[in-house]
Amino acid sequence: MSEATWEKRRTSFGTAAQLYEAGRPRYPREVLLQCLPEPAAEVLDLAAGTGPLTAGLLELGLSVVAVEPLEEMRERIPSGARALAGTAEQIPLPDESVDAVFVGQAWHWFDVQRAVAEIHRVLRPGGVLAPMWNLLDAADPVSLALAEAAAHDECSAQMLGDDAPPPFDPAGMFSTPERLIVPFALPYNRDRVAAMVASTSVAILASPEERSHLLDVAREIVPEGDFFLSWLCEAWRAEKITAT
Repeated sequence: MSEATWEKRRTSFGTAAQLYEAGRPRYPREVLLQCLPEPAAEVLDLAAGTGPLTAGLLELGLSVVAVEPLEEMRERIPSGARALAGTAEQIPLPDESVDAVFVGQAWHWFDVQRAVAEIHRVLRPGGVLAPMWNLLDAADPVSLALAEAAAHDECSAQMLGDDAPPPFDPAGMFSTPERLIVPFALPYNRDRVAAMVASTSVAILASPEERSHLLDVAREIVPEGDFFLSWLCEAWRAEKITAT
């Protein structure tokens, strides 16, 4: 996409903060545990949105700082975290102040080279960087149909193969990133599916008519009543390298 479109999409989510909170999935506890260094006490959720990843980290008993640039999103971050205004390129934390940096569903909106340097700065020696994405599982017919019709960018079919390169160059600052892929399912209904679709940048920036059509299609694809929607979590884990 063009730089102008990228900029417009990455800053569009504030108007859909309520929908984002209602529709977006949490991250699997298994993934969070595998990404944490040992020991870990203080962690950063970077570009936290409304805090679906923050909530999972808090449930692990961690002290969590949630950095998010958009005020409308930041206001919905769980109260147990310390919410700060900031960006991946300018993290409002001191040097070597956290044990891990988690990034949920946002790495592709960063200036990656600047973000990697900032993350390296705030991590303690041996700390972990863990960007991750929740994607609709293309192996499940309902999830695949939903993605193809109304949430193409959110589909696991967009993932690269087993030999996929990591989403950033460790450049001597991090160990070679290791990839984790974990399937999971969460309870949804038609209203929650519609909220999830409406919270995507494509839907946010669509015309009212286009958005209404997307939501109608999404509702019709999924079953009536409560059901489990299938996802894959793709995560990458890399440890900070400290010069000696």
